Amino acid sequence: GIASAQDTRAALAAGADGVVAGTRFLLTRESRAHPVYQQRILAADKTFRTTLFGLAWPAPHRVVANAATRRWCDDDGRARLAPRLVNALSSPLARLPDRAAASVMSLQKPALPLFSPVAPTVDMPESSVDRTALYAGETVLRIDSVISAREAVAELWPGGH
Repeated sequence: GIASAQDTRAALAAGADGVVAGTRFLLTRESRAHPVYQQRILAADKTFRTTLFGLAWPAPHRVVANAATRRWCDDDGRARLAPRLVNALSSPLARLPDRAAASVMSLQKPALPLFSPVAPTVDMPESSVDRTALYAGETVLRIDSVISAREAVAELWPGGH
């Protein structure tokens, strides 16, 4: 959970050689994340771990809720049986190029348990926000705006502003 210079300093003091600040950079104007996705992230009051969007990518991932997670996840984030089975059988898809995986995303809907790990970008329809993974780390609870990448780097710099 890296969202500030204080977080960066703490990680470096604990022995890290660097940090990854994914959610902070998701919430930048340069990220190409769909603006409705960014607004959902900013409005979130919690995140949870799930494997729902594990088509060809079975590792747990942290997301905020949307129509797909409300339909296909239990309250604890565990994916229900149908998407778990689809995801378990999807490992050959991991070898497909990203463009092919993105075409699979166009088939999925909140009611259909076919959930690729593709996140909504600015070139996708707004409806994609309710049927794709809204990735977000727990730092969303401490981030309150979309800023420039330059401002994000300044906020994360361990020497402070």
